[in-house]
Amino acid sequence: MTTPAPEKTTRRRRPRRQPPAQRPRLRLGFAGWVVSWLVPTFVMGGLLLGLSFVPGLDDDGFLTPLIPLIGGAAVGIGIPGTLLVTWLYRHHLNPTLHVLGYVVVGLLYGPVVLLAGTGGLMPMLIPLVGFPAGVLLGVGRWAAQPLATVIDPATDEAPTDETPADDTPADDDVDTVSPTPGRR
Repeated sequence: MTTPAPEKTTRRRRPRRQPPAQRPRLRLGFAGWVVSWLVPTFVMGGLLLGLSFVPGLDDDGFLTPLIPLIGGAAVGIGIPGTLLVTWLYRHHLNPTLHVLGYVVVGLLYGPVVLLAGTGGLMPMLIPLVGFPAGVLLGVGRWAAQPLATVIDPATDEAPTDETPADDTPADDDVDTVSPTPGRR
């Protein structure tokens, strides 16, 4: 008895994934991270502080206690969350994915309001804190996009601000004698 010939499938084969060491990655750097996390956090705190000075808006005193809670959320959720998003998506070069990750981290600032107490208006303030924080962190990450660099291991060099120095001097630095008189 003979075995039948294998049939060719119409399914297309997937290309093999490159190992992480060979894929290009996005590097944000410290300055980009500060722009994408710290600046929106300061803006959020400034907005809450400004709203607490509006007469009639803070009669019950529920906005002023939110300022330290936002600071705590920024340190407890914002720092690890934004660093985790940056690390998880380092091989994804699409900036929209990074912005959406930062928005999700900002939305997590909202439930921190429950630490102030679950009675009264406090649970209703979760969207009042979470949505602006998410939008501000997303806008901050989008604004930091020019500070991000793509490191491509295929070229084996990271982009730098300075061009590498060659051992060959420039044309203006070389004083050569040309074979024809009067020409250089």
